[in-house]
Amino acid sequence: MNKSPQKSALRPSSCVLRPAAEGSRRLALASLIAALTAAPGLAQRVSWDAALDAAVDDDQVSTLERLEVQGDKLERHIYEGNLDLVRTENDAQPYNIIGRDLIQRSGATTVEDLLRQQLTMTTQFESSDNSPGGWTGSSSRFSLRGMGAAQTLVLVNGRRVAGVGSRGTAEGSDQADLNGIPLSAIERIEVLPASASAIYGSGALGGVINVVLRRGYSGHEANARYETTDDGHAAISTYNLTSSFQLEQGRTQVLLSTQFQDTEPLYGHQRNFQVRGRERQLANNREAIYVPEGITGDPPAGALVNIRSANGSPLFGPGSSHFTHIPVGYRGWKLDGLQPLIDNQGTYNLDLARGALNSFSGDIVLIGRVRAKSLNFGVSRDMTEKFRLFLDSGWSESVQKDVSTYYTARVATLAASSPNNPFGQDVRITYPARHIDRETSPTSYSTNRQKRAALGFEWELPRDWRLVGDYSWSYSFVDRTYRRQYGTPTFAQAVNAGIVDLLRDTTSFETLIDPYSNLPHTTTKAWQSESTVRAAGPVATWYAGDITLASGAEHRELRSAGFPDYTTPRPPPTYRRQQIDSLYVETTVPLVAPEQGIPVLHAFDVQMAWRHERFDVETAGNKFDTTVPTFGLRWLPVRGLMLRSSYGKGFRVPTYSQLADPTLSTTTSQVNDPRRGGEVSDIYTLSGGNPGLSPETSRNFNVGIVWTPEALSGLRLSVDWYKIEKKNNLTTLGAQAILDQEAIFPDRVIRDPAAAGDPYGVGPITQINTYAMNMLKMETAGIDIGARYLWQAGGAGDFDLAVNATLTDYYRNQTTLNAPLIDWVGVPSNDGPLDSRINSTLNWHRKQWSAGWSAQYYDSYDINPTSTAAILSQGGIRVASQTYHDAFVRYRLPQRHGILAGVELTLGAKNVFDKAPPVDMSRSRYYSTFGDPRMRRFYVNVKKTF
Repeated sequence: MNKSPQKSALRPSSCVLRPAAEGSRRLALASLIAALTAAPGLAQRVSWDAALDAAVDDDQVSTLERLEVQGDKLERHIYEGNLDLVRTENDAQPYNIIGRDLIQRSGATTVEDLLRQQLTMTTQFESSDNSPGGWTGSSSRFSLRGMGAAQTLVLVNGRRVAGVGSRGTAEGSDQADLNGIPLSAIERIEVLPASASAIYGSGALGGVINVVLRRGYSGHEANARYETTDDGHAAISTYNLTSSFQLEQGRTQVLLSTQFQDTEPLYGHQRNFQVRGRERQLANNREAIYVPEGITGDPPAGALVNIRSANGSPLFGPGSSHFTHIPVGYRGWKLDGLQPLIDNQGTYNLDLARGALNSFSGDIVLIGRVRAKSLNFGVSRDMTEKFRLFLDSGWSESVQKDVSTYYTARVATLAASSPNNPFGQDVRITYPARHIDRETSPTSYSTNRQKRAALGFEWELPRDWRLVGDYSWSYSFVDRTYRRQYGTPTFAQAVNAGIVDLLRDTTSFETLIDPYSNLPHTTTKAWQSESTVRAAGPVATWYAGDITLASGAEHRELRSAGFPDYTTPRPPPTYRRQQIDSLYVETTVPLVAPEQGIPVLHAFDVQMAWRHERFDVETAGNKFDTTVPTFGLRWLPVRGLMLRSSYGKGFRVPTYSQLADPTLSTTTSQVNDPRRGGEVSDIYTLSGGNPGLSPETSRNFNVGIVWTPEALSGLRLSVDWYKIEKKNNLTTLGAQAILDQEAIFPDRVIRDPAAAGDPYGVGPITQINTYAMNMLKMETAGIDIGARYLWQAGGAGDFDLAVNATLTDYYRNQTTLNAPLIDWVGVPSNDGPLDSRINSTLNWHRKQWSAGWSAQYYDSYDINPTSTAAILSQGGIRVASQTYHDAFVRYRLPQRHGILAGVELTLGAKNVFDKAPPVDMSRSRYYSTFGDPRMRRFYVNVKKTF
């Protein structure tokens, strides 16, 4: 059954980059104000601390972090279950904390699903769900502030984990796969959307995501969950068990968490996105389908074979049409003649195809089939009252399946000289191919495996100091099997020889394609080991309180091996290795304490951090030394009001590939030499890596305010302004661009000496060096807004309202040296954040009952202005805004129900109003990938705690 999407009016816009939309700003702020002003009159207000005291069960009641700015002092937390200090939303830097309760209420099925739903500052345009068939399989991908995955650092318990490589290549900047960690095993997720390399090291230019696993949990928890669309497609079945128990009278604590998840696929024919997109294309850009006569072009894909003359000339003689299509049951022109094709001239079949080898096939996978398994195991033992040993480990595997259509043969050319060509000229053909004609399975596979382990100690020292250390090891494996053209004769040769006959109904008669392809693998492996020692505690006590210090030393080694696109025998792998040594220190100095009673200086502290890292990229022969700082301050003019500001730097070292030696081309290319009167020159290029590259760097500014008014207890408001400036961006320029700016790049243009009497005064070009360089800039700025209100309504229960928004002011990138920066805000295909993202939630709890409603708003955005065909087909540059609503209701059986005691039943719906993602003609499936193609889904979750 096809689901009919709701129509959304597209706002007309010219095809230019535009300034940030003021209308979206007003909409975002109005939403926040409406949410906040509606809440106070509904019920009696209570303090957050009182709400915590009233919460008898963390699984049932929304518990909120204690607001430190309401207390009499500002605190710095020590290590608790992970290698980083515990961060809070009241830090000098604007952390976002996603706690256990929010994770349970979200209805998310993976970490990627959760963060796309909850974080307004994440800008990843596509998820692994709705982009199956990629080189990294079902692994997660995150981008904060539009900086990209390579510049968004991902940690597990404060530790780096081996990242997921791609197509035989693994880099130190690759992100770890967080989708392998079950949500039931996570205690909280700490997110800092700011440059923070002084605290976290290389790669933290756009921010840091730290997943902290559960610890100290006691008991057993079993979950079974089933989710499906309202038309019965793309079901997700999830089963997990979390068990924690103690041995030796509590000296030994064991935690085990395991999960199995099965995600069924969603195919193109189960939604009408492709048909809807083609209808839009026919309405707005008909010539993209019906390329005019006399112009070179291809026929569109359809459910039958479509034919067009290659150069747009008449197919059947003067006055005839230049295109036609083959009717159902047509056996070929030698058997059925040309009359059926003449009868169909001037028409194409534009129906949705089935099968492979077709860009308009209903068998295209929108959501890939994924089977995922995971196991997390942790144990700790108190060797003494102050000294503890621990082991933290995890394993996960996921296999994603999609239909293989990668033949690069979706359009075939039948040469005029072919014995099977009756037209006397070259023709272009699009055709569907049946799956039953495949000699092998049409399925492609992507397999991801992750392993990690950390063995360490925690030692409570005198004077409130704590020393922690560990050795950690992690491994990442990704393998993709897919189909491509291969062999002799090639597919094109077989078509022209008449061995493969495309001038007949390929949906009725056998069309063998597998003999002209093979099934290669691409495998990438990465290993990471790290030895770390960290200590934290007060170094001195003075008039304003304790001066605290956290410091550490780390040694990290990265290794990788890859096999790009191999069959049999497997080629030798490409090995890479680098080592990193780090020194880190972070301190908090209180300058004013509440006890001093200074007007408008209730409390004031300063936070500082420094990190020095030395990189030895052994396989590239490069070494780097970098030292970066972070500074922050918190000022409480009065109790309940905090002003904060921070400044930090970030850096990212070049990758192996970027540091590799450049290679000289074996063939020439042509350029126009402006210094020799526009002379056309055939030149060689030296391209690829550059061992002389330096790290990319960034600096970050944050200024914010947090208000928890005593007169309106239970309310927390925050506004944070941010700005990130990045320079030394790595890029490459084409040969002509370098030649046009020869005065800027004199060493990259190689010329022969000028001949005597040469009127140009410079010799002809022989070579241009186009290898990578540091040269470009980038900057972005905006505002994060947060509001949360908790109140009790007596017998009506407890209510929790939250609204979060990110309003991006600008996102500017430089494309060439000395060129002005171009603002890409609202152009997500070019990494630009949306003008505004807003999330809101309202949760209610009373005794055994809980319920919640949430909404996610995505502002309208622009198609990339360079995608002129997509803009014409869209009918304008703008893609409509999107709002999706989710809801759940939960009931927990009380203790008196015996064996059923502790059973909790949750019923939920995602995309309650069945809103279809808006049309986006720049995407391959013609819908905006901010939305989920599954549309409305229902789920049921049964949890048993015992």
